[in-house]
Amino acid sequence: MSSKLTTEELIEEYVKNGGRITKLRYASEKDLAKSSRKWRHKEKAENGNENSKNIIDNEKQKESTLIFSKVDRWKV
Repeated sequence: MSSKLTTEELIEEYVKNGGRITKLRYASEKDLAKSSRKWRHKEKAENGNENSKNIIDNEKQKESTLIFSKVDRWKV
């Protein structure tokens, strides 16, 4: 996927591939920082960093214990 796609093109591709949009909103600074940290840890974990692997595993464990899925929480 090219990073030069516009938001509208990304949305069209997502829907075409079976995605369903329930709500769109702008990402806050907090959302952007959290996403950046998550991707950095994911890359580092793939390269063998044990600390990042633990962080990713802890996040997955935390997500599995929540009553509502991430998708359901974003539907509000």
